[in-house]
Amino acid sequence: MENAIIALILFAAALGLLAGFFVRLGRLTFWKMAAHFPEKALEHVSNDPAWIVQASVEPRPGPEFVGPFTLAIPSLGRSLKLYARSDQLEPSQQRFVDEHRQLLPRHGFPYVSLLALAYPALGILYMGKTPASAVLILGYGFANLGYLLGAATVIPGHFRVLGLDYRVQTLIAAIGFWLIGVVLSNVAA
Repeated sequence: MENAIIALILFAAALGLLAGFFVRLGRLTFWKMAAHFPEKALEHVSNDPAWIVQASVEPRPGPEFVGPFTLAIPSLGRSLKLYARSDQLEPSQQRFVDEHRQLLPRHGFPYVSLLALAYPALGILYMGKTPASAVLILGYGFANLGYLLGAATVIPGHFRVLGLDYRVQTLIAAIGFWLIGVVLSNVAA
């Protein structure tokens, strides 16, 4: 049972880091909003000195800029390259999110997907009855998370507790977690 507890702690830590990346480090809210509202995003980056918009083949700006980021603008029928000052990128993104937050659909806390995480967690604890190593049990948990995300891809099309709002994201995560589980299970065997 001790190996199962260790595997469960590692499993929860990995999911916590992933959720933290999506929520804090990834700044994916800005890019999700920019994908949904490209004209508003273009207006923002065009009027903000933190950004440089390149419509044609131009040389890359100086080393203080990060990018290129690509923003598809359907009304223009093409994509634009964006560069941002590394020290001003996050504040600029946050301003855009704050200004246009009301445009995002409201979702409550994802209790259903949080509750669904009990499936791989209980699978990990169940494996505690076996003489399996912590790595094998962790692989079993990740494989079961892959199965869970595969089902979430088909039924609701999202798994919001992990920041997966779209069917394609959920499918990619399902395949990724399943592969991680298979690799860990085979390395430990």
